[in-house]
Amino acid sequence: MRLALSENALGASPNALAAAHAEIEHTHWYPHSDGEPLRGLLATHYGVPEQKVIVGNGVDEIIMLVALATSGNDKPTVLTANTFAGYAAALEISGHAVTTVPLATAGGIDVDGVCEAAAAASCVIVCNPHNPTGTALNSEQVKVLVEACHDAGALLVLDEAYAEFADATRFGSGLPHLHGTGLVVLRTFSKAYGLAGLRCGYALGDENLIDAMTAIRTALPYNTNRVALAAAAAALADQDHLRTVVNDCAVARQVLSSRLATMGVHSLPSQTNFVLAHLGDDAPAIVERLAGKHKIHIRDMTGLGLAGWARISVPRTRDVPLLTSALSSAMAAADAHL
Repeated sequence: MRLALSENALGASPNALAAAHAEIEHTHWYPHSDGEPLRGLLATHYGVPEQKVIVGNGVDEIIMLVALATSGNDKPTVLTANTFAGYAAALEISGHAVTTVPLATAGGIDVDGVCEAAAAASCVIVCNPHNPTGTALNSEQVKVLVEACHDAGALLVLDEAYAEFADATRFGSGLPHLHGTGLVVLRTFSKAYGLAGLRCGYALGDENLIDAMTAIRTALPYNTNRVALAAAAAALADQDHLRTVVNDCAVARQVLSSRLATMGVHSLPSQTNFVLAHLGDDAPAIVERLAGKHKIHIRDMTGLGLAGWARISVPRTRDVPLLTSALSSAMAAADAHL
């Protein structure tokens, strides 16, 4: 069972799969260099001009384009601590100085701390909902962050890769603030849309930054392949399937969190398709045993500075008992070796 990479347990829209299969017939043709028709469809979907949209080979490429487009500044770029390692990697390769702001005690983003750091920054990158804690900023917190970065003259990049999974009453998006400048929102087709293997992400927002990113992207003129563009366009059109994925995940996430609590395993409240669970000092051994003996793969978070914690992708509801039973067995085996 693959539960280490926050993949979509339900899978992609059948319409997206059909579009991907159909596009295979045209693999002898290059894709559109600007990511069309997807770019235009995204602009329509979000109600923004096409000049505010760029499509990339997954959000990973989009992050690298952001890093390259904002390099050469004397001021640092601000990140939260204990987050997706791709941010720091892209920034450091591009010559950025990086400042990190510790997370709040409960695993949430310290908005006040980020706003304070933004005053001396050129750029602020925040993952919301947060990877790997699963916590989310609400709309008021996002508004405060947007205003603080604007006042400081710092570009704000909100990575909303998991936004579709979040409860709208608890999650605040940067999308309502796109009418202004100095803000870019990143989204992906890898998570809720289930197209992780095809690599398709995008950014919405500040036209000057999008222009700079596009200029850099011309070095890789066909960065997003035909199959990915066709599948993503069909996935975007199938909002019914997206709602099914999100609803199924919400149910399974609640069942998983409840069963973990029954086992005595603390997990953070999540607005994503994964939960961060505290397995204690034996977490690496438990993760290893779970993979070796039970063929269930979850992610040890020691490498992100969260020793004792593991990120567990939310499986189908029917698979939760198998997961928690195996996890209980792996934990008991680890205790027996003490």
